[in-house]
Amino acid sequence: METQFTRLCTEFGWDRPTRFRQVYAATARKLGLPEDVSSRQCLRWRQPLPPCPHPQRQQVLEAMLGIPLEQAGFVVPPHRRAGPTPAHRDEQDVNRRTFMALAGGAAVSATLSTPRAGTETVMDLRAGLVSLYGLDDRFGGATVGPLAQAHLARAERLIATTGYPGTIGRQLRLIAGETAEHVAWLAFDAGDNERARKHWGIALTRADELKDDSLAVVVMASMALMNLRERRPDAALDYARRAQLKAVSWAPPALMSILLTREARALAMLGDPVGARSTLAQATRTFEQERHERPVPDWAVFHGPAELALAQASLFTETGHHKAAVEWLRRSLGYQEANYARNEALVRFNLAGALAQAGEAEEAAYGLSSGAVLLTEVSSGRARTSMQEAHSHLKLLNPSLAAASTAHLMQ
Repeated sequence: METQFTRLCTEFGWDRPTRFRQVYAATARKLGLPEDVSSRQCLRWRQPLPPCPHPQRQQVLEAMLGIPLEQAGFVVPPHRRAGPTPAHRDEQDVNRRTFMALAGGAAVSATLSTPRAGTETVMDLRAGLVSLYGLDDRFGGATVGPLAQAHLARAERLIATTGYPGTIGRQLRLIAGETAEHVAWLAFDAGDNERARKHWGIALTRADELKDDSLAVVVMASMALMNLRERRPDAALDYARRAQLKAVSWAPPALMSILLTREARALAMLGDPVGARSTLAQATRTFEQERHERPVPDWAVFHGPAELALAQASLFTETGHHKAAVEWLRRSLGYQEANYARNEALVRFNLAGALAQAGEAEEAAYGLSSGAVLLTEVSSGRARTSMQEAHSHLKLLNPSLAAASTAHLMQ
């Protein structure tokens, strides 16, 4: 039987208990609360009129859903209710005005106030978005995506149902655009490129509406990367260069370095190794400039020596110099920071693939197994695809060794 809670879970993509429990754990971790929840408990919550859970579980569920539990169909005693959300208050306000107008009290209804959003609302939304960046680095897009979708829904609800001065309204719309971009990024990382395109389109619309070049740049940088992944270098090159034109007058060196790196990779795919090397050298010089005068955007802090080494490896891979690619991938792995588990998994699988193409079957098999360990904590479609690609290279080199590793990789 479908309930309000099960409908919300469906909308957020939490139909499967395993997915719901992953999101619950990530939300609880963010709030500093216990992460454990059993499948049996999840099933009880999906029954009609579920009882109110323990206060800490209530806090986690309300953070996930973005609404009080009584609005999700739970039986919540009055002393455990946090009060109506702005959207619910607005709905109640509309209902009261309708009733009073029908009763001849329209003049009185005009005095009812509209919920207001202010600086604290903006700060709360901004803090939530920053925390989503950190969760993505550790746990991957498939796990964090539903949380970002809920955060976007909350931002859009506040825009639609609250009152605010123009300056606050602009900030709310900017955060909504940035969150839509992050929803797209997480969908891309999860392997859902169509969903990614849809939300990047939403983010670009916001950027155009607000005339905000910083938002437009992050969208185009991300779309460049997705087109590289899809091996569409013409589109990737176009996005990377358009982003540079918008960013050149204000962007910090690290951001410009990201854009140049993606341009270099596109040039390599297009068969221009000279242009690719020159552009990557420029990206490296740019990154090494003074980086403290202008702060780096939260989404770009991942960029550094590890990413530059990875890009150098990709240039060698495109020209078939797999042994040289191996050396640069090992450098990239050495530069990886512990809190970027997804990026480490990607590098390990790229290294395994390069080793296989360089004729090093046993080292490739070891690289695959060490990367697969990280997938127990990272839920990333990109990483799994990279693992499968590396396994295919190993299978071509040594079918028996590849077969022996299959069972372990698919766990």
